[in-house]
Amino acid sequence: MGRGVWSCAGMLAAALTCAGVTASVAQTAGPAAEQVAAWTDAHVARRVAAGEAPGAVVAVVYNGAVILQKGYGFADGARTVPMDPERTRVRVGAVSHLATAATALAAAEAGTVRLQQDIHPLWERNGFSIPSPSTLTLTDLLTHSAGYADRLLGQFVAGESQLQPLREYLMAAMPPLVLQAGQAVLPSVHGLAVAGLTLEFAAGQPFPELAQRVLLTPAGMTNSTFDPKPPAAIRSTIASGHHWGATLEPVPLDFPSLPPASGLITTAADIAKLLQVVTNGGSKPDGTRLWSEEANGQLLMRRATNHPSMPGRSLALEQTPLGARTVWTQTGLVRGYTAQVSVVPELGLAVFIAANGGAYEGLQQLSRTGVLVHDLATEMVGALWPETSAPTVPVRNIAPDDRADYAGQYRVAAIDKDTPLKAIRLLQSVRVDAESDVRIVIEGKQFQKIGLDLFQSGPEFVRFLRSGEGDVTYLLRGHEVWERAPVFETDTVQRAFIGIAVGLLALGALVSLAGLIVGWKRRLANAIGLVGALGGLALVGWVAWQLTHLTLGLAMAQGMAGVPFGLLLWTVPAGAAAFSFFYALFGIGIPNFNRATLIGTTLGWVLLYPVLTTWNLLA
Repeated sequence: MGRGVWSCAGMLAAALTCAGVTASVAQTAGPAAEQVAAWTDAHVARRVAAGEAPGAVVAVVYNGAVILQKGYGFADGARTVPMDPERTRVRVGAVSHLATAATALAAAEAGTVRLQQDIHPLWERNGFSIPSPSTLTLTDLLTHSAGYADRLLGQFVAGESQLQPLREYLMAAMPPLVLQAGQAVLPSVHGLAVAGLTLEFAAGQPFPELAQRVLLTPAGMTNSTFDPKPPAAIRSTIASGHHWGATLEPVPLDFPSLPPASGLITTAADIAKLLQVVTNGGSKPDGTRLWSEEANGQLLMRRATNHPSMPGRSLALEQTPLGARTVWTQTGLVRGYTAQVSVVPELGLAVFIAANGGAYEGLQQLSRTGVLVHDLATEMVGALWPETSAPTVPVRNIAPDDRADYAGQYRVAAIDKDTPLKAIRLLQSVRVDAESDVRIVIEGKQFQKIGLDLFQSGPEFVRFLRSGEGDVTYLLRGHEVWERAPVFETDTVQRAFIGIAVGLLALGALVSLAGLIVGWKRRLANAIGLVGALGGLALVGWVAWQLTHLTLGLAMAQGMAGVPFGLLLWTVPAGAAAFSFFYALFGIGIPNFNRATLIGTTLGWVLLYPVLTTWNLLA
C-alpha cells in the first residue's frame, strides 16, 4: 500500500464506514435523555458502592446536551472528600489524545500548521532530529501510522525535578522506527508526543500553553491543564490514585514525561464541554466555532487502518465495531487512574468516565475498576438501544500461491526493545500454524486466505507484511501489530535453553551439597563449593526477581516510574560466582565434587547468558 491513508473501498464498507460519518453527531431518536441518565446513574452508583473503584466521575452528552454530570464515591477516602464532576480533577492518560488532536485542529484552523504537510523543515529550523521516515506529517503521528514503536520505561518519573523538557527527552529516548509511515497503525505515545512537540515548534510556545490558548480556554475548559508540573492549587484537587494489589492501595502522584500523550489533568465537566464541541461539528452550544465542520469530521472518521477490511483510527480515536454500529473510543491508563471516552455517532451519544483506581491487577488481568470503565459505554448501548447485528461478510476463497510462509511465533511489536522490559514480549505472543497453503490457525481460530497475505475468519481479518526480501515480518490485526520472532526467541527454543541451564545449575548445587555431606571434614572447601553453585542459582533467582518487577510493565504505561536495573546489583552474585569458580578448581576439598560443581555451574551460566542478553536482563 502507499504511504497515504487507506481508501474507503473495503469489504466491510457497510459496517465500517470510512467517510460515511458526518462531521457532527446526528440528532437521533431513541431513549429519552432522562432514561439514559437514570440508567447510567444507577449503574455507576451500584458498581462504585460495590467497591469496584474508590470513586468515579461521569459525563454523558446526548443529542448535543449534557444530560448527566456526576461524581460517585471518594476523591480522597482518607479525608472523605467526595468525587465532584466540576471540582475534582482526574488524570486521564491517553484520553489526552482527543485534546491533543483537537489542539492540532484548532492550530491548523488558525493557520499555524498544516496537518498534511511534511514536518521535517520545521524540525530542522528548530534543531530537532530523531530517526524518521523520509516524509512525515502530523496526520501520520496523530493516527499512530508513523511507524514508531514505544518505550514504557521513563514515560513517568517519581519527582518533578526529574522531568526533562519534551524536546530533550524525545531526542534522548525516542524509540526506534520499525515500520514505514502509512504502512500500519502502530500505537505509540512517543509518536503522539512528537506531534505535540511539532505543534510547539510551529506555534513558538510550549505545548501546554498552546493547548490552553487555542483549545482549553476557548472551549471553556477552565479546570484543565497539560502542565506536567501542576501548581499546588491544582494538585490539591486531583483525586487520589489507587493501585490494585491485595487491596486498593493509594499511590503517590507521578509526573508525565510526555504531556501531549498522557498529561491532561481535567474534570468531567470540562470533558463534557469538549465532547459537545466534537459532537456538534466543531462548535460550542452557543454557536461559537472552534474549527470547521470539515476538520471536525477527522475526529469521527477513519483516517488510517491496517487494512480497509479492519477497523482503524480517526485523528484522535480508535474505531470499534459494535454490531452494525461504530464506537469511537480512547482509553487512558495512568498509575492509579483509569479513564475512557466513547462516541457513538449513530446514536448521538458521547460518554466519559474516569475512576481513581488502576486498570490492571498483575500483568494483564483487568481490575474491577478496569472492567467498570472499559465496559460502561458498550453496556449502556446494549441496555438502552435495540441490538443490531453486523452484516454477514462472506469468506472468499482464492487459489493457493507460493507465498504460504506464515507459520511461526509473533510477539507484540510496540515494546521497549533495548531495555529489560523487552522480556514482556515473552508473555505477549501469538502463534500461527499452517493447515494448508490457504488456511492458517491463530489461537485456535481458523482463517481462510482471501487475498495476497490477507486472511479472514467471519468478521475478523488478519494481514501479513513482508520485508523487501519477501520474508513475512509482521502480523496485523485491527489495532495490533505483531512482529515475527526470530528462531532463538521462540518459546520452544527459549524454554529448552532455560530448562537445560537451570538443570545444570541445580545439578551443580546438588553435587556440591553431596560433597559437603560426604566430606564433612573438609567442610570449608565444600561449603565454598556450595556457595559457587548457589551463586549460579542466585543468578536464576535474580532473573526471576527481575521478571517479577517486569510484570509491572503494563503499569508503566499507567504511569509507574521506571525500575532501575543497576549494574551494582549484579556485583554480589557475580563476585561470589567468580570466587567460588576458582576455589572449586584449585581448592583442597573433595576434587571430584568440586570439579563437578564447577562444570555444572559454568555450563549453566554459559547456556543462560544468551537468554539473558536476548531479553536485555544484563542491562
